[in-house]
Amino acid sequence: MNDAIKTNKSEEEVRLDKLKKLQDLGLDAYPARIKRSHSIEDVLVHFDDLEKKGDHVHIAGRLKSKRGHGGSTFANLADGTGQMQIYLKKDEVGDKQFDLFNELIDIGDFIEASGTLFFTKKGQPTLLVREFKLAGKTLLPLPEKWHGLSDVEIRYRQRYLDLLANDEVKSIFKTRAAVVRYLREFFDRLGFLEVATPILQPLYGGASASPFKTHHNALNTDLYLRIAPELYLKRLIVGGLDKVYEVAKCFRNEGIDREHNPEFTQIEFYQAWSDYNDLMNLTEELFVYILDKIKGSLEIEYEGKKINFTPPFKRVSFRDLLLHEAEFDIEVYTDDEALAREAGSRGVKVEKNWGRGKILDEVYKELVRPKLAGPLFLIDHPVELSPLAKKKPDDPRYVERFQLIIAGREICNAFSELNDPQDQEARFVEQEGLKAKGDSEAQRLDEDYITALKHGLPPTAGWGMGVDRLVAILTGSHNLKEVILFPTLKPKN
Repeated sequence: MNDAIKTNKSEEEVRLDKLKKLQDLGLDAYPARIKRSHSIEDVLVHFDDLEKKGDHVHIAGRLKSKRGHGGSTFANLADGTGQMQIYLKKDEVGDKQFDLFNELIDIGDFIEASGTLFFTKKGQPTLLVREFKLAGKTLLPLPEKWHGLSDVEIRYRQRYLDLLANDEVKSIFKTRAAVVRYLREFFDRLGFLEVATPILQPLYGGASASPFKTHHNALNTDLYLRIAPELYLKRLIVGGLDKVYEVAKCFRNEGIDREHNPEFTQIEFYQAWSDYNDLMNLTEELFVYILDKIKGSLEIEYEGKKINFTPPFKRVSFRDLLLHEAEFDIEVYTDDEALAREAGSRGVKVEKNWGRGKILDEVYKELVRPKLAGPLFLIDHPVELSPLAKKKPDDPRYVERFQLIIAGREICNAFSELNDPQDQEARFVEQEGLKAKGDSEAQRLDEDYITALKHGLPPTAGWGMGVDRLVAILTGSHNLKEVILFPTLKPKN
């Protein structure tokens, strides 16, 4: 029976009582050092050799379970590398140590255990404990039936418990680390230089989004958390670094849902002497590389649908896709009012301050994108949607841009970069006009960036991908909260 139930005390009070008893015995419940000769993974990998030699091993970890049988106790010990069984016999460790382990050591406590190895009759690799030492007393219990909790948000609020209770959660974040490692490996092998650009910026830009604003006291100036690293990365291309990338934490002051978190990770790269066609080919190569490393296959299953990443990926223009999927011809509605009326008649909520680009984007997101399994390159967007992209030479109403869509989610966004400083300045001025009308996501006029362009940006293509969204798809996670260790949550109070 649980000690707390027997005493009518809280679990924490019972453990505090045990801590006091340990201290009265002169024992340090939080020693600075422990002895550890092997990780549990090392022991299990080399178990046969260590067992045959009769080597004395020292392991340390968190007690995950404990079950007594008269003068013996079996327990499971886990560290960050694995879990194994330990076995205490009263005639091996002595009465005092045996009673201390069973009466004052709780599940969740950290211990150091040393002894020799053997196989039980059922073939279970086990450590026969000769000595043990408390390495850290816990005052709150581990969750017992985690999957039975009705409040799933507590998993995100107390991620440490989620990791302790669910091995599959650990697996997700190990996969995430591997994905980032392979992304870097891919670009490094192609000769890209990894760089770091400012997170605190005097002017936000590089995407259509609302920023977080702060104030620097020493300089007495307002600063913004970056919404994208784009404009700084392109400054580096101007400076002669022809191939650069950054794994960037970005921040957007927007709503929270299964596809959005205000703090997120993306990888962006810029390559001189390239256009968006080159980047579509490179994107296909990247996904083949990542899928092979992570999955060992170019086909995955996500939310019940099989998705095959064998190149080439399908390519469809923005206009053709809306025509095919929603019978919505964007060229019929040439003024904003007519476009807004038609969008509204289709169930798309349109706000008064939206310009043509914002309306078209919402029409696409509401009526078309959820239907797309992909992988699909959505190409050639209307110019109003892309203030940083180069116009198509044969039709300046559209730009050389693509988005990679997978399972109804935008994973990549890329375009042939606008390198005409006068055209760029005019588009920034247009964006400022939209901001003056109330569009909080309109881009700002960045005069320093215009100055950089006047010094010359070679023909360049740029690309950004949401790391969180990619990991969600590769791990079969429905919500981005599952792949972000500490997602932004609504305050409890």
